[in-house]
Amino acid sequence: MIGTPLRHNGISWVEAVAATTFTIIIPWLFLVLAKFRGGVSDLHVTQRSQRHKIFALTAVSILCGLALLGWLGASATMFVEVLSILAGLLTVALINLWWKVSVHLAVGCYVVLHVSAGDAFLAPAIMFIALLSWSRIRSSQHTASQVCGGVMVGVLISYFSSQLALLG
Repeated sequence: MIGTPLRHNGISWVEAVAATTFTIIIPWLFLVLAKFRGGVSDLHVTQRSQRHKIFALTAVSILCGLALLGWLGASATMFVEVLSILAGLLTVALINLWWKVSVHLAVGCYVVLHVSAGDAFLAPAIMFIALLSWSRIRSSQHTASQVCGGVMVGVLISYFSSQLALLG
């Protein structure tokens, strides 16, 4: 988010800071506060039942961020990025009602595919995804199927984002 103006000339730093605040910083503060108050057992929110409130608060934060971006007259590119993040969050939250999917992999895949956005960086992106997948399984945070589910969500949201960007 914060580096978006480096990739897209039409995005201002004010837009990037606003989007970063509402998609990353505020949700992270919710999580730290929940950990401090005992609402979650750990910062990775490994217990599926504890994720719902964090997902809901994050969605509210992102929606507030979208409202602020609208008020600021933000570019369509920034809206696509933030809407893609919201779509990823809602997808993971929906899946999480029945099954624990790796949010690390969903986010990691989306970010590296989105940032690489070209053949030259595809091999390092795939290596990063493989390393992150291995680490989540090796640390016993997820099963292989949960990691694959996260990868699939990240890839789908990245595809959705690129298609939405083509429309705008």
